Amino acid sequence: VEAAGVRLRGRGRVRQGVCPFHDEVEGSFTVYEDSQKFWCFGCGEGGDVLDFLQRSEGLSLPEAIARLDGSPGLAPRSAIRPARTRRPASAALAPRDPALLTAAARFYAGCLRRSPEARGYLASRGIGQVAAARLSLGYSPGVGLRQTLESLGFSEKRIRDSGLFTERGAERFAGMVVVPDASGGLVRWLKGRAVSPDRTPRFQALPGPKPVLGLGRIGPTPPWAVVTEGVFDWLLLTGWGLPACAALGTQGVDRIASALRGCPRVFLAFDNDDAGREATDGLLTLLGRRAAAVTLPPGVGDVAELAALPQGRAVFGRLLSQAARSAR
Repeated sequence: VEAAGVRLRGRGRVRQGVCPFHDEVEGSFTVYEDSQKFWCFGCGEGGDVLDFLQRSEGLSLPEAIARLDGSPGLAPRSAIRPARTRRPASAALAPRDPALLTAAARFYAGCLRRSPEARGYLASRGIGQVAAARLSLGYSPGVGLRQTLESLGFSEKRIRDSGLFTERGAERFAGMVVVPDASGGLVRWLKGRAVSPDRTPRFQALPGPKPVLGLGRIGPTPPWAVVTEGVFDWLLLTGWGLPACAALGTQGVDRIASALRGCPRVFLAFDNDDAGREATDGLLTLLGRRAAAVTLPPGVGDVAELAALPQGRAVFGRLLSQAARSAR
């Protein structure tokens, strides 16, 4: 948005400026860092980075996606090298393709709006339609993605290298709610969770290194953040308006500590089990006085379980306050 000439005020998760789509002086144009979306309270224009490009430059959707491929900050496709791995060169991972993943996430979001089953599953986990839309959650019915990407001009090689399809050509996230990880308005990674209890495996993710999920939504140097272990814990806290991110497991505490090096206060809300406590202890050691543990009540396994209890949100708020006081 700022690269397009819109000057934004503020430094938090909500920033405002003069709308480029209608005449005004008040500054009704609002950008939400946590959802990576914009909305103008004056003219009603809103959406994601693709919507902004289409509206501001008069582009079609395929043209907007092509424009993303050439945006500053995105290295040319040929210039991005896969990270070194111990695997044979023939099995090396392809580099991330943010423009393609952003288009795929938009397709999944549309499918979620048309799937009562997927929306019902999210509701059962405490994620309502407003939160799902704000977080750009989606659903993969297992059909239609390849044709959509082809119609947008993506080559067969880019589609194949994206990780969105298995070696046999099936959609990786078929039958799953899809959670995107975005930064700078672009999707960088995707993780899926099966809607049906009979679907195995329950979780799928794009091949390659895991990010700290959600870190791009709260900015590189948030004043404070809550770190959860799992995806749905993160979705719940973000839906409550808290600056949160997910470690996606308990392995690699060095990676998590490094990602949070710019955050002056970190609250650790890992699962209430041995692995979660071990990861918490490791991060407390690495982060020092910047970190504090959020201790869940006995018998409560994780944030999602707490959220399902009466007054669970209020209880978590009190636990967070206790952790903040103990860290002073």
